[in-house]
Amino acid sequence: MQGNRMAQFYHNTLVSFMGLFLLVPLTSPILDIVHPINGTRTRQQLLRVNYIFFNGGDYFFYIYVQLFCAAAVVVFTIISADWLYMLIIHHASGLFAVCGHRVQKATVNPNNSTGTAVSENYTYEKIRNCAIMHSEAILFYNILNGSSQGSYLIQVGLNMLGISVTAVQIIVNLDRPEEAMRSAAFCGASQFHLFLLSLPGQVLLDHCSDLADNIYSSTWYGTPVQIQKVLYVMQIRCKRFCSLTAGGLYEMNIENFGITFKTCMSYITMLMSLKD
Repeated sequence: MQGNRMAQFYHNTLVSFMGLFLLVPLTSPILDIVHPINGTRTRQQLLRVNYIFFNGGDYFFYIYVQLFCAAAVVVFTIISADWLYMLIIHHASGLFAVCGHRVQKATVNPNNSTGTAVSENYTYEKIRNCAIMHSEAILFYNILNGSSQGSYLIQVGLNMLGISVTAVQIIVNLDRPEEAMRSAAFCGASQFHLFLLSLPGQVLLDHCSDLADNIYSSTWYGTPVQIQKVLYVMQIRCKRFCSLTAGGLYEMNIENFGITFKTCMSYITMLMSLKD
């Protein structure tokens, strides 16, 4: 449920940014109707396109509809892919959370009746199932991390480039409100996209580390020694955090998002100095 709410928030926010981006080129045509002047205001398309066989200015609205559809398809494709990843990552996080909850429940009233072999003890079976679930959660994480490293690397790189370039465009085009507003919408969407790429990774990291705390805060000391050994092995594995990475170079978490944002600001300063 938490993953679905996050994905829904992500969808609504990106669609809002897209709507703002798509409405900017219509400012001049709307003003020509609402507040006409002697002549026609300069019109800017969504993207700079050049058609060989006809003049784009003569077919402004036809080209706008084409670019509108293309932009919508790209954005909704990105949203769909990221939505799926968010749900999958939250599923992996849920496995660690459920495992920790089961460990605490299993050790509340351990069945330590004398004369019963530990291997036949009900508490031992529950802890054994928790260890199996922990192993399956780690396997699921390994598959998820291996399949997403390449896409995360491309997305993080493109977002950093987009934030830096569009921020410079905002400053350069302050005398042209339409261009500055369009660049601001794209820059804000890129920042938000990078943040929402990092947030699910942070959620997974938190749930993975919480498992060790759940084991430690349980009544493990009241269980047989053989059960304590199983819990100890699980705790040792919890010290290796399950962190999603972008190409094995960049860990997807909130701390690195802040570092990346500062790096983008440094790139902006450098690009502005080159302009001067």
